[in-house]
Amino acid sequence: MKFTAFHSVLPVLLLLSITDLVLLADGGEEISKKNIFWSFNEPKKQTLPQKSPWGVNEIDFFIFERLKVEDLLPQRPALKEEWIRRVSLDLTGLPATTDEIDAFISDRSDQAFERVVERLLASFRYGERMASWWLDGARYGDSHGYDNDLENSQWPWRNWVIESFNSNKPFDVFTIEQLAGDLLPNSTNDQTIATGFNRNHRIQTEGGAIDEEWRTEYVIDRVETMGTVWLGLTLNCARCHDHKYDPITQKEFYQFFALFNNLDEKGFINNLRGSAEPRIRYKAQEFELNSEKIRSQIKDKESQEKEIVKLEQLFPTVMIMKEMPEPRKAFVLDRGQYDSPTEEVFPGLPKSLPPLQEGENMNRLGLARWLVNGRNPFTSRVIVNRLWAQFFGHGIVLTTEDLGTQSERPSHPELLDWLAVDFVEHGWDIKRLIKKMVLSSTYSQTHSVDKNRLQKDPINRLLSRGPRQRLQAEMIRDQALAISGLLVEKQGGPSVWTYQPKGLWEEIEKRGKFVQDHGEKLYRRTLYTRIRRTVPHPSMILFDMPSREVCSVLRARSNTPLQALSLLNNVTYVEAAKKFAERMILNGKSIKDQLSWGFRTATSRYPTESEMTILLKGYERRLMHYEQNPDQAKDLLLVGESEISNELNVISVAAMTTAANLILNLDEIINK
Repeated sequence: MKFTAFHSVLPVLLLLSITDLVLLADGGEEISKKNIFWSFNEPKKQTLPQKSPWGVNEIDFFIFERLKVEDLLPQRPALKEEWIRRVSLDLTGLPATTDEIDAFISDRSDQAFERVVERLLASFRYGERMASWWLDGARYGDSHGYDNDLENSQWPWRNWVIESFNSNKPFDVFTIEQLAGDLLPNSTNDQTIATGFNRNHRIQTEGGAIDEEWRTEYVIDRVETMGTVWLGLTLNCARCHDHKYDPITQKEFYQFFALFNNLDEKGFINNLRGSAEPRIRYKAQEFELNSEKIRSQIKDKESQEKEIVKLEQLFPTVMIMKEMPEPRKAFVLDRGQYDSPTEEVFPGLPKSLPPLQEGENMNRLGLARWLVNGRNPFTSRVIVNRLWAQFFGHGIVLTTEDLGTQSERPSHPELLDWLAVDFVEHGWDIKRLIKKMVLSSTYSQTHSVDKNRLQKDPINRLLSRGPRQRLQAEMIRDQALAISGLLVEKQGGPSVWTYQPKGLWEEIEKRGKFVQDHGEKLYRRTLYTRIRRTVPHPSMILFDMPSREVCSVLRARSNTPLQALSLLNNVTYVEAAKKFAERMILNGKSIKDQLSWGFRTATSRYPTESEMTILLKGYERRLMHYEQNPDQAKDLLLVGESEISNELNVISVAAMTTAANLILNLDEIINK
């Protein structure tokens, strides 16, 4: 037997036991079933562990069984204030209000927790929160990337994602529409726009670029992104040679390539702004109706054109997938080079994975249906694992981007497979899956840690305590805006330009200058702020948001002094502190009441006596400072475009702003 999936057997044997190897033979030889790596086997619903004395659902039974093996006990339940803050941030990306907290605490019924979860899942905020998770993998941005990095107009695709999550579109439908919505019978405008997923890649607009070279890069990007997002495999390793570890040959990589190669597109378009062909008008019927209305009501041609231009900004053209009448030939590329074609290949699937179901065509639609037919061993596991990581801090498989032979072993393999099968059996229902996770006793534990847990379960992979991790970049900004009362919750629409450091673009900008938006646009959710791929916003990068230049499904989570400096000095957070201080003053009679109200609004709990002492002393010290330096107080309150009430004392508001700034920078605030 000749090995073609591995360049060297020895390094693999050192990393994996022999029973874990996937041996892919030349020709038509079968893969040895007993040697197949666990993730290439179809998941099976294992028998549930014996019902434990702890827990409320199947997740808890599996977790408790593993804790017993490690001689650990679950933590006590989190206080209601702690739990509602956690679940609100996880499901909507925004903290619970004091009214929501009070209503939850006063609800003594057995359904209290479930009511909160159902309310959050029904909120339009849920779709915005989940969209942020999906956009990382889809490498969504508001510019084309590379050298010129000019603006695109893909935001209608982002609208589609938000609406899909809010309507609880089944994940199999969600998948099919994004990979092949244009190939569905009588496809709608929305289904075609969904295929913008595979046009979110960077586009080369730099003069002198070779058209075919970059067109090839786009197709390869689609293959790699599909492999990462749905299969959790590093297909990109097989671009230049047979995969060294996973059973994916170079030829099989280019069989996937052939599926995404039939788009009539240009690899290089000089000075491209907006959308490249093929494209479709967003809400085309609505655009035409409004266009006709403008033409009939406005007779002056120049005025007509101005109004049409405004209309086009609301209904732009969106880049989509569209098959050519005749398929383009595809070849294995020697060392992955666009100009080194060798053997011709045709659309196909890896031999190590199940074949298409009978009657399916081997095209993009067939591929999409194959990914979610329930027999594919990866898709349901991959998605369940990534959702688990969103709520518990780590995936059951720690390497959420890779479930291949180089991945981390699952901490709870039976639980992962049980959830993966259950997800498929219940119609790929994302909200149902999430509800099961966040209503589990596992999720509801307090995050307190002791010496024993820290020693036996240092990163909480065994779930011996509740999840606790730093908030994502978008959540930190959105939370500050929400607490301060600045947040403008307008759904969908074009992206906006918010505050950014002066001179940020000077070194790279060639065509025009950054023009900041004003008014309510400054205070929209971070999801709607423009992402310029080559110049990501510094405060987003500081908190580990990816640049979206390429597919990314696993964010880093760092803690650095620069993060604290940003929260203390960045215009967004100083302005938020200013408006938060105004709210604090208006919601308490005494200084102590104001500080207590502000602390609870931000943390969901009342301050302890020692915490209140620190806040009071700090406030009094800054009050004295600003009484002696009134000009500094005025300067502080001029930060940002929002204004405070003229009826409030400038010195008092400035002093309270420093207290609000301190609260917004607490470890408890930037973690959940």
